[in-house]
Amino acid sequence: MAIQANKYVMEAELAGHYQVVQYLGGGGFGQTFLAQDNHLPGQPLCVVKQLKPMTREPRELEIAKRLFDREAETLYRLGSHDQIPRLLAHFEQDQEFYLVQEYIPGQTLDREIRPEKPLSESVVIEILLDVLQVLAFVHQERVIHRDIKPSNLIRRSSDNRIILIDFGAVKEVSSQTVLATEQMHRTIAIGSPGYTPSEQSGAFPRFSSDIYALGVVAMQALSGLRPIDLPLDPETGEMSCTAFSDQMPVTPGFAAILNKMVRFDHRLRYKNAAEALQALRLFLNSGEYQESQSQIITVPFPDSPSVKTEAIEPNSRLPTQASSTEPLKFNLPGEVRKRLERLVAEVVGPIAPLLLELALEEAQTSQALVEHLSANVPKERRSQFQQQADEILWAIGATQPQNQSSVTDPPPSVPSSMPIPSSMPIARTIITPQPVITPQFLKQCEVELARSIGPIAAMLIQHILSENPYLSPIELVDALIQHIPDSKAAEAFRQRLIALL
Repeated sequence: MAIQANKYVMEAELAGHYQVVQYLGGGGFGQTFLAQDNHLPGQPLCVVKQLKPMTREPRELEIAKRLFDREAETLYRLGSHDQIPRLLAHFEQDQEFYLVQEYIPGQTLDREIRPEKPLSESVVIEILLDVLQVLAFVHQERVIHRDIKPSNLIRRSSDNRIILIDFGAVKEVSSQTVLATEQMHRTIAIGSPGYTPSEQSGAFPRFSSDIYALGVVAMQALSGLRPIDLPLDPETGEMSCTAFSDQMPVTPGFAAILNKMVRFDHRLRYKNAAEALQALRLFLNSGEYQESQSQIITVPFPDSPSVKTEAIEPNSRLPTQASSTEPLKFNLPGEVRKRLERLVAEVVGPIAPLLLELALEEAQTSQALVEHLSANVPKERRSQFQQQADEILWAIGATQPQNQSSVTDPPPSVPSSMPIPSSMPIARTIITPQPVITPQFLKQCEVELARSIGPIAAMLIQHILSENPYLSPIELVDALIQHIPDSKAAEAFRQRLIALL
């Protein structure tokens, strides 16, 4: 008995043990349900996709079944990647086809990429790096996704990695048009409006078709505009970062990469994800990108050992703590950010990094940042949370914890009661920024480590950082090489990573 979508239930278990518990969505190709596997301990959740062939003719059903089996084999092979849901089962029932896939707790990127809420360039680069690495694996397996869009990208709750879902190829099973013979079928045009390039709309997709769709996602995230509202460059008639530079200026090197990804002519784009990923990595290692990052003022946590002093003229105004109503003009130091992240995680769990990122995007003052974060905290814990957050930000002079007298009091190192002779120079403390583990460096560590130990690299890095959250980049590298059995490979790994610092 087929599932009744309007009731979100079914009269019998699928394949004898998959019980549907919730309707997730559907369209012309079929429907998707959340189900539980009653044959396994704990009845774990899984995702069941029901695919409906458009014909009941025996010969065409046989062809559809062959296509279904072929695509199931493809999905099973792709599921070996940690950021693609595993295929758990596939079967036919009542002349309809079903795929059972791993359930991924998390939320889709259309919750992050929202109209009129542009994301920063650094956040978009992180997203692009993550997706391109998965897509490079997909293209290496000779598969074209054909439906990349925010709703098909899930940020996994457990580690914030982006998971690629809903491969469009399996939809051919539901919509395959058969001409004279089985060998003469044409590829169905699959995709979503705004993300689908011309050659894919014409039913001739290429690897670069996925690059186009991902480029549109990146431009959508940067501009805060819907894909159909992205303006064209008046001189070239192409989509271009220049056309929305008033909404969000983009570093020229990064803009050039995005512009190439979305060229109308597929021959002018990157041929596949590996090529686009290489271009992005070259940009991240370039002087242009490093210079753009150095313009962001970073202040390390006060217990940083690298401090020097410089004499200034007497009677110069002493530095004071910034008012809590002044705009934040610096990125949070890595240590302070991690402390805030941990504080939020104690209340909301693994989604804490995302909430902090969104709060930093929207808040203009330290006070607003605390308010944004505390909005996610239960009322009974909100007061305590705000006090703890204030104390964390007070450490870098961004705000003042409760029970302090005034934000303009002299720093503790210079007691207000101590007279300062006019002939004595005042010591001004200058804090030298310390190297921190950037998202880009973390990604490169994972890529390089995977060459030696395989897909477990990401899990190992996460484990090390969870145990030692304040490691410097060099300390992280030294910790990782302990897990590379080949001494030559370990030294080569260290040299490659140190060269990036």
